[in-house]
Amino acid sequence: MLNGSHVAARLPLPTVLPGGPGLTPAGAPPGAYTNVFASVGQIGRVIEDPRIAGVTVTGSERAGSAVAERAGRMLKKAVMELGGSDPLIVLEDADLAHAVSGALFGRMFNTGQSCVSSKRIIVVGRERGEAFLREFSAGLGTLHAGDPADPGTTLGPLSSERALDLLLEQIRIAKDGGARVALGGSRIDRPGYYLEPTILTGINEKNQAADLEFFGPVASCYVVDTADEAIELANATPFGLGASVFTSDVDRGRHVARQIESGMVYINQPAWTGPEIPFGGIKNSGFGRELAELGFGEFVNRKLVNVAPPGAPPWGPVAA
Repeated sequence: MLNGSHVAARLPLPTVLPGGPGLTPAGAPPGAYTNVFASVGQIGRVIEDPRIAGVTVTGSERAGSAVAERAGRMLKKAVMELGGSDPLIVLEDADLAHAVSGALFGRMFNTGQSCVSSKRIIVVGRERGEAFLREFSAGLGTLHAGDPADPGTTLGPLSSERALDLLLEQIRIAKDGGARVALGGSRIDRPGYYLEPTILTGINEKNQAADLEFFGPVASCYVVDTADEAIELANATPFGLGASVFTSDVDRGRHVARQIESGMVYINQPAWTGPEIPFGGIKNSGFGRELAELGFGEFVNRKLVNVAPPGAPPWGPVAA
């Protein structure tokens, strides 16, 4: 991995079967995967090297656009896995307790430091929205900040002081634009880079915070009157990575999912990832897919070999 970028090199195929001599326990030949720590200038030269067949980035929009430009100039395949501002829609027929539980996990996994976290919670129905906010606030209020190596810790630190300062600045921007801090919003007074679990409400389309990715324990909560409004709000973002729809009617959930502009939609679960399912987004969240068969296919050149019998016509299918 090179500064958040991965490179696919043209390696010889292994001459022994997985698990045999000369292979790692996972079945890969030695040298198939190598960590290299490189500067920005060095990574540019790596991308341009003819031995490199493709590039994939997990990182920011800025990093992704720079690497994609460099790879594009060399006509090399690229996959971009960038930021996200995932919506989690709670339809009026959803079990509220289940939706709250999903939102708590989806927003706070890894202290909210995940591109595919549930960052914008959209509840259909005014009364249900108020009830959801009460239960969601209560759940966040039980989290305990501490040493991330301690099993009793339920709220870990942010990755750096810079990450904490950025979140505090984004909260300020939201407040200046008219948003209300319903919970938290401040740094925790303890060693380390800890932020209180935070809920923002009242963010409208004119607020600059509506287009930001809050990469930490900050949830933006919205209440709308209809599912159509929820879909419109879910799509009102430059990002399109993942999304969630909570409902008691799975068929209706599928109908809503088809209208959401994102690379992935999870019904009755917060977004997650695993080696067996493809992962990736659209819009400013990037392009291409990682993981699963689709992920392997991004860096595979498929070849067609079409066989016709002797004497076949020069064009079209051959009659049986």
